[in-house]
Amino acid sequence: RVTTPQTIYKKQKLDRDDIIDITDMDVVAWLKAEMRMMLDEELARAVLVGDGRDTESEDKIKEEHIRPIFNDDDMYAHKVSIPNDMEVKDLIDELIRSREFYKGSGAPKLYTTTKTLMDMLLLKDTLGRRLYGTKAELASALLVSDIIEVPVMADVVRVDELDAEHELLGIIVNLKDYNIGADKGGAVNMFDDFDIDYNQYKYLMETRVSGALVTPKSALVIERAPAVTGG
Repeated sequence: RVTTPQTIYKKQKLDRDDIIDITDMDVVAWLKAEMRMMLDEELARAVLVGDGRDTESEDKIKEEHIRPIFNDDDMYAHKVSIPNDMEVKDLIDELIRSREFYKGSGAPKLYTTTKTLMDMLLLKDTLGRRLYGTKAELASALLVSDIIEVPVMADVVRVDELDAEHELLGIIVNLKDYNIGADKGGAVNMFDDFDIDYNQYKYLMETRVSGALVTPKSALVIERAPAVTGG
């Protein structure tokens, strides 16, 4: 498949008076560092679940340029459907069993919601003792190298061809299998300008990249199946 690049950017502005008045730090350097962090976060979100913007937004990161793992084709991102009423202890067993479908690079990580992580960490045995004392112990049990909390995953759903909603619980992937590419000129660039009408400095940081999973079955997308309603 062909994945073409798109320009991704962050904008900021500062009143000239603020730049002059703030003397105990280099506020412009701080702003540029913050913009770089925000640009990286924007790209990371687009890689995992999409940017969350409406399709009509002019700032939308289009999914044919940065392909989100959570709704990528089954050939690349294998879907693990969890019954709506499955208990957490059974969820862990299901995640372990699903590893047979994972064909990506070694030492993948689990990217998941805080709620899902907390539910698994709070599991107790019949004597009331927690089954997993630390996140590292849980990660070892799930056969992943680490568990990363991704707050923006909360309430993310995939709508299938029958308009049924599948709630995203987590993604198991080694991001080495997700290729971020750039044409010549795709390096991160910074631009600034002065708006004389508003006495403001305006800044724009941009990069032009494309991204997609390149290895078949290199991600597992764990999602809760829609509730079954009676007829």
